[in-house]
Amino acid sequence: MISVVIPAYNVEKYIEECLNSILNQTFKDWECIIVNDGSTDNTLGIIENFAAKDKRFSYYTIPNSGSAKIPRDKAVSYAKADWIMEMDSDDFIDSDVLEKLYSRAIKTDADIVYLRMKVFNEENSQNFTFIPNKNFEMEKILTGEEAVMLTIPKWVIGAFGITKKELWNIRSTLNTEIKHMNVDEYDTREMLLKANIVAFEDAIYHYRQRSSSISRKISIKFFEMLITDKMLEDLLSEHFGKTSPQKLIASQYRMDEIIAKRVILFRICSKLQTDERLKAREMIKEHFIDIDKKNIFKNNIIKRIFYTYNYTLFEITSFFRFIIGTALKRCKSLWVLSN
Repeated sequence: MISVVIPAYNVEKYIEECLNSILNQTFKDWECIIVNDGSTDNTLGIIENFAAKDKRFSYYTIPNSGSAKIPRDKAVSYAKADWIMEMDSDDFIDSDVLEKLYSRAIKTDADIVYLRMKVFNEENSQNFTFIPNKNFEMEKILTGEEAVMLTIPKWVIGAFGITKKELWNIRSTLNTEIKHMNVDEYDTREMLLKANIVAFEDAIYHYRQRSSSISRKISIKFFEMLITDKMLEDLLSEHFGKTSPQKLIASQYRMDEIIAKRVILFRICSKLQTDERLKAREMIKEHFIDIDKKNIFKNNIIKRIFYTYNYTLFEITSFFRFIIGTALKRCKSLWVLSN
């Protein structure tokens, strides 16, 4: 009934816990497809052990792709079930997750059922948050359009659960060369917009935040998120209309991300190679020039002047924001030390 798909790359420390959490599900009618993305540690050996002891596990190995999207899409292509649940290979789920999600899907006739993510810090497992938070009504039933607006500009709902395979199969990024960082966030929004009913279930997915994970490393790939932001803005513009409130929200979010990326580039420029630094700057400039700034910050004249007038002024303002932020951070550190 459910195909669990997992891309895996160099996760020997975590994948056993991940796969055991699937093996121990109270719901038994599942298959788990793992695509080993050219791991160089013992990840593949652990996967092989699980496949040997339970035929519901299957695996494939591909050369390292540099993106979780490619092995994830590969796993989906092999899935036999009508429902897909994606997992990250360093996460795990409670034993009743599949049972609860499937039961909720049948009861509500939903196309997507999302659960509650418990986001915890690897260095301090007691430091955690929930998405959605505890005040969110998990009994809600939404349209896909309503649900997608709970992901912009901030993820009020999580992105893990079960989704009908047919939605995975009609993504515009399927079988393309698109594999930049965070493109899965675009895929999620596109599937939401094509869903009629989105439901929720209070089952727990344990999402591990690792300081060493690809998504938390600052590199040239980090700036590729701007491409996803642009794709998302275009998606909402096409779906809701070029002058719609939804498109404006996406544009404002995208502009905020352009500003944030420029400030971050000032902070980390010494850690990048010269060609990477230039590429990141050109990427930011390209997206700044491209974005329609007409209605952005229309209620904030100061931001409108300093961030949208021209690129030179944008860079100067971003630099001063970086300087002020650095100074405040140092003052805070000194205050902590003195107390």
